[in-house]
Amino acid sequence: MKGHLLCIPCSLRTAYDIAAKATDDEKLQKKVIIETLKWLGEDNNLMSVTPAMLHTHVFRLVQKITGNNDPFAHLKRESNRIAINLIPVLKSEFKKRDFSDAFKFAALGAICGNSIDFEVEGHQISLEDLGKSLLGCLNSDLALDDTPKLVRILSKAKSVLYLLDNAGEIAFDKFFIKVISENYPVKVLAAVKSGPILNDATMEDALQVRLDEVAEVIATGSDSIGLNMDECSEDFMKRLKEADIIIAKGQGYYESLTEIEDALQKPIAYMLRAKCLVVAKSLNVRQGSNVVKIVNYDYLE
Repeated sequence: MKGHLLCIPCSLRTAYDIAAKATDDEKLQKKVIIETLKWLGEDNNLMSVTPAMLHTHVFRLVQKITGNNDPFAHLKRESNRIAINLIPVLKSEFKKRDFSDAFKFAALGAICGNSIDFEVEGHQISLEDLGKSLLGCLNSDLALDDTPKLVRILSKAKSVLYLLDNAGEIAFDKFFIKVISENYPVKVLAAVKSGPILNDATMEDALQVRLDEVAEVIATGSDSIGLNMDECSEDFMKRLKEADIIIAKGQGYYESLTEIEDALQKPIAYMLRAKCLVVAKSLNVRQGSNVVKIVNYDYLE
């Protein structure tokens, strides 16, 4: 998915928001804005790259100027803590349903966790309202529902590469992964980022929610939003190639994997909340919709 004109003002707003989280020094915040404006004005290839790459550039610019390597550290820790405390609600509701409905509910839970995102234009969430927001989402539905296809693929697959998105969200992912591993004979690899990028999950976050209890946790070798294969480690690329199916969480992975779907030659399950208007239009759903979309379905048929 290539960038859109709306991604330009969005990148500038994101630059300010991240800078404000990184430092209270208004001079440094101003420098971030000025450098972002220069970059946006001088780079003629903005529409030829993914929105994920644009925001990665902005985040790295903030890191360089402010000296703050992880502006979202506190938000990530608190998101994990709050999300962990909500898992009993998922477990209770899951047990009330037959398996088909329960599987869909667990998938919805993982997608509701994707609402824990602090840098999306038009999407606002606070730590204070996080619990209420997530519980409200569990009463919604899937606008795109390819969970029946996902079930059929999992029944034939041997290995799953689960690309994780945000901290906090990964507690809900843990629950969904547990459902998958307990009902299908697959090995699940859960991939985190190798360094801070927005509020994306790193190994530290995975350990905080004890994700290693349900999956082998690996790192991509990159600290880029979404998937930038030029930055990933050889080990991760090997795991990517060997996996029978990819479950890709969040907008960043949707934005980047849609560019290389044919090259990957395996089923990809996009699971996300379409928080961004541009992403929602790409998926032909309303902004804020919950999505499970399968592509390359026939590769395991």
